[in-house]
Amino acid sequence: MKKYDFIIAGGGMAGLSLAYYLSLSPLRDRSILILDKETKDRNDRTWCFWEDKDGPFESILFRKWNTVGFFGTTFNGLLDIGDYQYKMLRGSDFYAFVKNHLAQFPSIEFRQVTINRVKDTPQGGFVIADDEPYIANYVFDSTYLLKLNRSENHNLLQHFKGWTIVAEKPCFDVSKPCMMDFRVEQHGDCRFLYVLPFDERTALVEYTVFNDALLPDEYYETALRSYIDRFLDTGTYTVQETEFGIIPMSDELTKERPGKHVVRIGTAGGYTKPSTGYTFQRTQRYLYEIVQNLVITGKPKRRKPWLRRVFKRFLDSVLLNVLQNHRHPADDIFTRLYQNNPPAQIFRFLDEDTTFAEDLKIMTTVPLGAFTIAALDVFRKRIFRV
Repeated sequence: MKKYDFIIAGGGMAGLSLAYYLSLSPLRDRSILILDKETKDRNDRTWCFWEDKDGPFESILFRKWNTVGFFGTTFNGLLDIGDYQYKMLRGSDFYAFVKNHLAQFPSIEFRQVTINRVKDTPQGGFVIADDEPYIANYVFDSTYLLKLNRSENHNLLQHFKGWTIVAEKPCFDVSKPCMMDFRVEQHGDCRFLYVLPFDERTALVEYTVFNDALLPDEYYETALRSYIDRFLDTGTYTVQETEFGIIPMSDELTKERPGKHVVRIGTAGGYTKPSTGYTFQRTQRYLYEIVQNLVITGKPKRRKPWLRRVFKRFLDSVLLNVLQNHRHPADDIFTRLYQNNPPAQIFRFLDEDTTFAEDLKIMTTVPLGAFTIAALDVFRKRIFRV
């Protein structure tokens, strides 16, 4: 049985991103095996994120915008996002770009298999896929599913369904995407639409829900039709593409290093921001750092400032507590955040680039009663858990 330097279990966004950064590093000639059950040749998802500089996938962005729209409870209009750009990357473009790039390296192999098991052994990281064994110095696993404990943690889901529609009329302003539109029935949850225009007649319209249970499929479609009929002057329209996704919003801690030779990455490694579900940019940051440390030290570690990490996770838990216990309407919370703070500062806050003082200042702009009760409840749970 051949022993690889690195096995990447799961060839989705996290796995391919890791392989990409390895290929750009002095480790590019190491033996790398990427295992995934899918060929990743479909546009199965879209990632939207913001950056204040050019990123590693700038050349394949599908669209990018210098401003975004927002519709809340007491405020709506275009947000001044400063030096940031709101960016859209289609899954099919990402997969094709990274796979074409990796094809240059004979030391990188792909195998289309179903992964059955990942475990740590004294000899290395061990993977069983289609009942065949594979071993490596390190296994990077993006397939692990976090086991949620509802009694001790806050566990919500971000689930969404989107349509790429082609309208009869030229109704979209290509320069003005809508990032959050809360002009829909909330049903006690956090529910919003976003609209990303490709041209005057084509746009991605996506219905997003934060709660603890998926909806019947027809409900997403009813909500999409209703929104389009009420707010978009499309005339007739056709649905060109459909996408559906589920992202865990949980403050359940996961072991990023469950063993000496196994490293969990992506959502499996806890890279998803609990309070928002944002994963793409955090994954890029964390994987780049892991590869840099692997080059310098030979170990796949990343820097984790303890106090900063604990405080940021505490803030995530407080917002999840507010949402899960319906302490204040979510649409009003997000409206206050964007109305009472510079939007670029909120982007920095959500990216966890703000200081302790900046975090406290932002938190004074949310409903203090609801958030104080939630903070006390989170603190109580932390104490009793210990």
